[in-house]
Amino acid sequence: MLHGCLHTLSGPDHLAALAPLSIGRTRLESAAVGALWGCGHDAGQLIFGLIFLILKDRLHIEIIRTWGTRVVGLTLLVIGAMGIKEASEAAAPCVALENGECDVGVYESLNNPTPRKKKIGFATFATGIVHGLQPDALMMVLPALALPSRLAGAAFLTMFLVGTVVAMGGYTVFIGSCSQALKDRVPRITEKLTWASSLIAIALGFAIIISQFFGFTLY
Repeated sequence: MLHGCLHTLSGPDHLAALAPLSIGRTRLESAAVGALWGCGHDAGQLIFGLIFLILKDRLHIEIIRTWGTRVVGLTLLVIGAMGIKEASEAAAPCVALENGECDVGVYESLNNPTPRKKKIGFATFATGIVHGLQPDALMMVLPALALPSRLAGAAFLTMFLVGTVVAMGGYTVFIGSCSQALKDRVPRITEKLTWASSLIAIALGFAIIISQFFGFTLY
């Protein structure tokens, strides 16, 4: 289980992908985002592991790694763009003053608007699958195959997968709780954090894609 937690939390692409999806949500919603994404990640790893076991003599791991990394980079760009879109939709309302001017600060002191978050659904699960369909899934499959019995291997796989879901759920709850705690203290903090995390996701996505053309990978 600890192996699954560490593997998941050590991936910068995992953290960058989930931050924009978690900011501004309640603890329950954040936990659902992380758990659903983690389940998708587990599904992707299992799919890759099964493909490896069936076609291991025909697979070109380096080609799969290269294209898989590019797809991960593209998903980060999409997640970042969606986060920026959501943050931009939270227009800055204002309170009309006697002289006809608009005072945004007065409104913010009365009500702190937050970006409207998309519903938690298949897109979150699918993104997790994409991030799980990577050659590092062999870190889960090969140790399980090396264990002396099928029961021990199944137990290892189960705990690894549970660790992934727990780690992602805990991470998203932490992000969501922090943003909720700051919402009443810092004006428009949810929008600002969404912008920041989305830009980080986009920057990492570009870096991951560009690094492929220089012969190295960032994760």
